[in-house]
Amino acid sequence: MTDHPDHNEPPTNGGRSSFSQNSPEVGAAGSGRTPRDWPQVGQAQTAPRSPAVQALRRSPVTVTIAVVTVTVWLTQFVPAWHVQEKLAFVPLWALDEPWRFVSTMLVHSQPSPAHVLFNMMGLLLFGTFLERTLGSVFFAVTYVLSGVGGSVMVWLLALAGIAHPFALYVGASGAVFGLVGVLLVPSKRLDRNWGGVVGFVLLNALMLFVEPNIAWEAHLGGLIVGFVLGALRLWPPEHP
Repeated sequence: MTDHPDHNEPPTNGGRSSFSQNSPEVGAAGSGRTPRDWPQVGQAQTAPRSPAVQALRRSPVTVTIAVVTVTVWLTQFVPAWHVQEKLAFVPLWALDEPWRFVSTMLVHSQPSPAHVLFNMMGLLLFGTFLERTLGSVFFAVTYVLSGVGGSVMVWLLALAGIAHPFALYVGASGAVFGLVGVLLVPSKRLDRNWGGVVGFVLLNALMLFVEPNIAWEAHLGGLIVGFVLGALRLWPPEHP
């Protein structure tokens, strides 16, 4: 929503005024403005902010996560740091290095920026809405737990012989799909754009046929966790 600033009454259009020249409400000759309407010298004129800018300003956790994630992705281009190898999720190492269940959300495939940009676009699109609607704490908890849920799903499927136990799994897709899971909860308390939600899911489904290295296991795990957390948060529905 856009906060509309108060506007002064518009100046007259040069027609006759009902005030006399002796009226204290009349300003300078030929002016329809009163003295209190005159702009003050040196007074800053602030333009109204766009809805997108206001949404970002009201979603500090979402913006912080996006900035940190992109920054970490940039550090991956320093070969000596081995950032991806240290933070990626590897099912075989999961129990010995449990931080990887979380840290994998910060690293993405390279050198192409498509992976990180697509995830951050989903984060900003859905995250700003959920943070403003359901609160920063719920958003942050959902994002992190959904990302962990994506890693857990990969780990479980690796134990079952479906996912590869030695592969490096990277990306915030599980966390982003957790946000989608919340938006899929049937509730009138969320005035969401169904077209954007469904379109995002369908686009990712189509990408599976184009890019075989997409970790659909993480998407599924994050989606399930997000839906469960959203249902716990939104059900039962509030009564007026």
